Amino acid sequence: MKTLKITTDNKISIVDVDFKDFRSIQQAVDGYFETVKTRKMWDYFKAPVIMLVDEEGLIKGLSCNAVASVFYGIEEHGCMIAGDVIFGLVLGEDIIGFGNRDSEQWMEKMLKDFPVLQKENSHE
Repeated sequence: MKTLKITTDNKISIVDVDFKDFRSIQQAVDGYFETVKTRKMWDYFKAPVIMLVDEEGLIKGLSCNAVASVFYGIEEHGCMIAGDVIFGLVLGEDIIGFGNRDSEQWMEKMLKDFPVLQKENSHE
């Protein structure tokens, strides 16, 4: 399922992730993952969207993901998100991507709202 990925070098792209296969998620975030859900994300997306992040990003010494850290609320509690992230939509007990059309629309919105982001062509 198509969804968005934001890297530590501020690139945003549409990637294909099989959310039913944990290995596909691990490949997308380059490691073991955990889910992050915040009020900021709910307010932004107006939907039950989560970020899937590298759970060992800080331990590995990965770079800060600026946009993911904003969604996480770094200015409130000082903790950052390290590493690449992908987004998923929670529907019941399932996590799915945004799909083709919605991924394009969300990417365009995020490019406008977060000037630090640059569009990257998907290569996954």
